[in-house]
Amino acid sequence: MSTPRLSSALKLAIGRWLHLTWLLRSRHFRRNLKACGLSPRELMRSMSHSVRYLRQCERRRDPYPVVVVDGFLDGRMMTLVSQSFPGSDDMEDMPVERTRNAMARRNRKLFRLNPESLEGLSVDRAAFWDVFSAFIDLLSPEMMHALPDPAPDMRVESFQSGFKVRKDLWMDRGGFQISPHTDGVQKYATFLLYCSAHPSLEQEGTSVFVPKDNGFRSWNGKQFKFDDFDEVFRAPYRKNLVFGFRKTDNSFHGKYPGEATVEARKTISITVQSKRLFKV
Repeated sequence: MSTPRLSSALKLAIGRWLHLTWLLRSRHFRRNLKACGLSPRELMRSMSHSVRYLRQCERRRDPYPVVVVDGFLDGRMMTLVSQSFPGSDDMEDMPVERTRNAMARRNRKLFRLNPESLEGLSVDRAAFWDVFSAFIDLLSPEMMHALPDPAPDMRVESFQSGFKVRKDLWMDRGGFQISPHTDGVQKYATFLLYCSAHPSLEQEGTSVFVPKDNGFRSWNGKQFKFDDFDEVFRAPYRKNLVFGFRKTDNSFHGKYPGEATVEARKTISITVQSKRLFKV
């Protein structure tokens, strides 16, 4: 690791430790840890695992910054995610303010990881997702640090306003699709944690696209036709794998129409957004 990256890693570790120390002083947080069967030591062990895998992950610079982290969570944390994932009855249809894509609204269920939604879950599941949300907040600077730097000619949102992290749980059925787009202007980066394990889902990961019209860029997140793009990479849809990317004006990605599969495609979406432009 180069000296600047080593210095940044040290700063991240100090910040993470201070944040965790503050969290563990909270009786509410300690009570939730206990309710989901985790000790502070186990939480720290899980965090160390994820940091190690982020620092060793596959990085791609072209056509835009991408990371692939296979084995992002340790076994204990991944088991709790699987056991606690809400059923479709606990989730809402994808609302129009999130997407105008009719296929997404028809074939995707959404659970917003926020206090209001957690009130509808059982006590133990709500406790786990509260802990998991804090866990991701602790890791989010490290996740951003794992991404390669964007090329100088790429447009990106400025970090000047600071950032907030939105966490969503998705459940997709066969038929879900979303054509190439670069994501909303409020985003710094998106990380997708795949949570289903059935072999039939292996080819159902997110695709990276490049426009056939060389040099074409889009900043506003508009969706374009598949026929106008070439697929250059597809993340394997594998349980406990994270596909992440930096939002740029050429971060075209999408999902080809899904096949009917035995198991639903469960995913945790982690979006790092500008505080100034944050969308719930």
